[in-house]
Amino acid sequence: MRQERQVELLRLLKDVDPLEPWPLAPHTMRNPARAYADPARFEDERRVLFRGHPQMLGLSVECKAPGAFITANLGGVPALIVRQRDGGLRGFVNACRHRGAPVAQGAGERPNIACPYHGWVYDLDGSLTARPYAEPAFDDEPKQNCPLKSISVAEGYGLIFAQAEGGEGLTADRALCGAQDEIKDYGLEDYVLVESRENTWNVNWKLVLDTFTESYHIRSLHKNTIAPTYTSEVSLSKSFGPHPQMIGLLKTVFDEVKKPESEWRFLPHTTNQYIFMPSGLITYQRDHIEMWRVTPLAVGRTLVKTSIYAPAPPETDKARAYWQKNLDLLLKVTGDEDFPLMEEIQANLASGVVPDLIYGKNEPCLIHLHRSINAALASAGCKTL
Repeated sequence: MRQERQVELLRLLKDVDPLEPWPLAPHTMRNPARAYADPARFEDERRVLFRGHPQMLGLSVECKAPGAFITANLGGVPALIVRQRDGGLRGFVNACRHRGAPVAQGAGERPNIACPYHGWVYDLDGSLTARPYAEPAFDDEPKQNCPLKSISVAEGYGLIFAQAEGGEGLTADRALCGAQDEIKDYGLEDYVLVESRENTWNVNWKLVLDTFTESYHIRSLHKNTIAPTYTSEVSLSKSFGPHPQMIGLLKTVFDEVKKPESEWRFLPHTTNQYIFMPSGLITYQRDHIEMWRVTPLAVGRTLVKTSIYAPAPPETDKARAYWQKNLDLLLKVTGDEDFPLMEEIQANLASGVVPDLIYGKNEPCLIHLHRSINAALASAGCKTL
C-alpha cells in the first residue's frame, strides 16, 4: 500500500473515539436464516457463484515452474491449473477423457499429466499424447479429439484465478474489480508459500467469511486472546465491486496519529483483509500474507484451506519456527473460538426457529458482502432468495 494511501487512512482516524462504533453503514440489514440453511439456495450459490464467478485459487508462487500444478473444486467442478513451458497458465477440468478419473491430486510438479487409472498421458497443454498398451482399441477416436476439457484461468498481481463456467475473456483485472490498485503494491509475486493446512467445519461457507468482515465480536469472543491488542469498535472498510475490504486495527494505531504526519505508518498497526466474493480472502498482516479459501461441500459443511506466505524463503530453523508459530496462533484463535461458535450458529439457523439475522450499521463489510451475494443470485434469476 502506497505511503500516500496509508496517510490518507490515518487521517480518517485522527479524531475518532476508539471506544465508539465507527464507521456506520446507512442502514442495518436483515438476512433470512435460510440464506445459510436452505439446500436449494446452496445449490444456486454453488452454480452461480462458485462455477460462474472468478475464484481466487492461490498465489502465483504456488505454481511457478513449468509442469507445476494446483487443483481445486469450483462449485463441484474439479479443476487443474498447470504452468506451461512458455510461462503461461492453462486450466482444465481435472478428469481424464477416458473414464473420468482425476488426473492430479493436490499440488506438485510433473513433466506431463498421467491418469492413475489406466495410464493415459497428457501434455502440459492438455493434449492427449499416449494411451499405453491400448492404441488399437481406440483407433477410431483420434488422440487430437480427446484433450482435457479447458476452463478459464487468469493470472496477475501475483494471484491466480479460475472460472469453471462462462469465463471467456477472464482477466485478473476483471476478477479483482479495482482492488488491483492496492494489491499490486504488496508485491505478491515475490512471496513464498510456507505452509497450507485444511480443516472441514460444519458451517455454511458464508459463516466462514462473515467472521472476517467485522471487528465487533473481538471484545467478547476473543477477550482472552487478541482483544487486548485489537480495537473492537473501530475498523476501516472499502469495497471493490462485490469484494469488501475490511481493515482491522491494533490499538497502537491511535498512538500513531499523535506523531508528526511525516512519521505516520499505517500497515504495521493493521490486519488488512481483501475478501474476494465468494472464494475467500487474502490478508496482509504486518510482515506476511495469509490466504483463506472456502470450498462449499454441503449447505452446512465447508472445507477451509489456510495458507501463510513469507516475503523470503525461511532458510533457518529459527525462521521456520517463526512462521510456524504465526500459523499455529492464527488457527488456534479461529479454531478454538471463531469456528466452533459458527458451528453452533449453523445448528441454530438450520433448526428453523431463527427467522433472520440482523447485521448492524457497525458491520458495513458484512452488509456489503451479503448484498453482493444476493445481487449476484438475483441477477441470475434465482428463486431461492
